Amino acid sequence: MDTLTLQVMNTEFYLAIAKSNKTNWKEKAEKWLRYVAQEWSRFGTNNELWQLNNLEIGQTLQLSDDLYDCLVQANDYYLRTNGLFSPYLKLQLEQHGYNQSFPFTSIEKEAMYNQSIIAGNPFRFLSNQQVMKIAQQEIDLGGFAKGYAIEKLAQWLEAEIAPEYGLIDGGGDMKMWSSGEKIWTIGVADPYDVDKEISSIKMASGAIATSNRIYRSWTQGENRKHHLLNGQTGNVAITDVIQATVVTSSLCDAEVGAKLCFLVDETKQQQWLEAICDRSARFIVKENQAGYWAMTGEKVC
Repeated sequence: MDTLTLQVMNTEFYLAIAKSNKTNWKEKAEKWLRYVAQEWSRFGTNNELWQLNNLEIGQTLQLSDDLYDCLVQANDYYLRTNGLFSPYLKLQLEQHGYNQSFPFTSIEKEAMYNQSIIAGNPFRFLSNQQVMKIAQQEIDLGGFAKGYAIEKLAQWLEAEIAPEYGLIDGGGDMKMWSSGEKIWTIGVADPYDVDKEISSIKMASGAIATSNRIYRSWTQGENRKHHLLNGQTGNVAITDVIQATVVTSSLCDAEVGAKLCFLVDETKQQQWLEAICDRSARFIVKENQAGYWAMTGEKVC
């Protein structure tokens, strides 16, 4: 097996594939992940996402093929979830104090809070990778960009480098594939201690995404806040769910599904996951409770 480990997007990435005679895959994989980290981060200045966010209403910008495709997919989930999942929450995240890259633990005082209006469909996607800004909202792709980047990289590695098997792990967001000979055993981390596992699942091919409201949390004034916002209101999700892990065939589906677990009750979780993907499993950890598995559909992946 051939492996690569690197630190990017404030995340440790681990890639493992079947031995291949194509030796340049590591360089291409690292270049792709560092490109996404640099150009698609809301914390960057003068990168491609910054240029899009700083458009005046009515202006358009032609994007690279990959960022355009990522945004179109994110917008599709935004529409399919009636705005519960939203890539258009940059201003709201900043108002809650998430205005710098992690790690940080506190903001000195409560911000002057003048919540931005949540505008429906704030960007219009045109032909030739053109995007028009039509409302005063800004984009934060967050974990969705990481999931998209992993999924796209996995597609290339499977098709061109190692069709036998492979795995990409970006801080617990994972995509794996196997032609049949390889079965992966994937652990679910304890939400309070990433070095411990509290469950596991065996699978040949598929995707896993985990969201946790402890790791990316902070105090703002007297309030404890975290990074998971309700896309319909812009408010921090109020939930007893501490961690949600979703397993399905698509990592983008899993990313969105994991976030929805913090935004709706269990009945609606089932409904939304059925709307997003045919088959899935989720492992939910709540306050003062052991984690438990719940299934959607007959078989996962």
